[in-house]
Amino acid sequence: MINKFKICDLRNAEHYLFLCSACDIFDKYGIDPDNLGTLYVELRECAAEQKTSLTVEEKNKKVSEKNEADNRRDKLHSKLFNYLKSILCDEDDPRFDDAQTVMQIMKKAGNPTSLAENAESAMLEALGSSLEPLKSKLAAINAQEILDALMEANNRFIALEKECREFAAAVKSAKGRSMGEIRKHADALYRTIINAINGYSQLPAKRNDYREMIDEMNVLAAKYDHLLMTRKSAAAKAREIEN
Repeated sequence: MINKFKICDLRNAEHYLFLCSACDIFDKYGIDPDNLGTLYVELRECAAEQKTSLTVEEKNKKVSEKNEADNRRDKLHSKLFNYLKSILCDEDDPRFDDAQTVMQIMKKAGNPTSLAENAESAMLEALGSSLEPLKSKLAAINAQEILDALMEANNRFIALEKECREFAAAVKSAKGRSMGEIRKHADALYRTIINAINGYSQLPAKRNDYREMIDEMNVLAAKYDHLLMTRKSAAAKAREIEN
C-alpha cells in the first residue's frame, strides 16, 4: 500500500517538488496505462502549471525587493546631498571647500528621483565615476562611506531589475489557474492514482509486480511526512518558548 500523508500541508515549492518526484515514479513504472495514463499526463501538466505559478510568485517578491532597493538608493542620494549641504551652511567649516567641489559634481549630475528607473541607474553610475578622482576630498569630509553605500544600493537595484525583466519574460503569456486551484486539482488526481494502485496491489497476481513502485512511493512520502512533522515540532517548541 502507498502510505498517505497530509500533502495539503506542504508549502507551494515543496508541493511542486513532491509532485515532480511522484510523476517520475509513475512514469517509470507506468502502471495500468490504459486506465491511468491520462491521469499521469494531467498530473504532469499540473506540475508544469505549478512551476509557472511559482515563477510568478518569485517575480512578485523580486519586484518588491527591487522597489525597496530603488527607495534605498534615493534615500542615500538624499543623505549625501543633505550632508554636503549641512557643511556648506557654514563657510568657516574647514570641510567647506572639499564639500563644495563634491556638491558641484552632484548638482551637475542632477536629481535622480526625477528620472526613470534605468535612467537613474545610469546617472548614479556616472556620478560614482565622476566622484572617483575625489576620494581624498570625500574622505576628508567623511562622505566616502555614504557614497559607497549609494553605489552598492544602485548595483543591487540594477541586479534586481535584471532579474525582474527575466522573470517577466518567462511568464509573459502565463495567465493560468491560481496555485490554490492547481493544487486542489493535482491533489485529487494524485489521490485517484494512488487509490487505484493501492486497490490493484491487493490482488495476489499484482502484488509482486507493484512492490518496487510502492516502496519508492513510500520512501518519497516518508521524506515529506518527516519534513512536516519536523516543522510541526519546531513550531510547537517555539510556542512553548513564547509562553
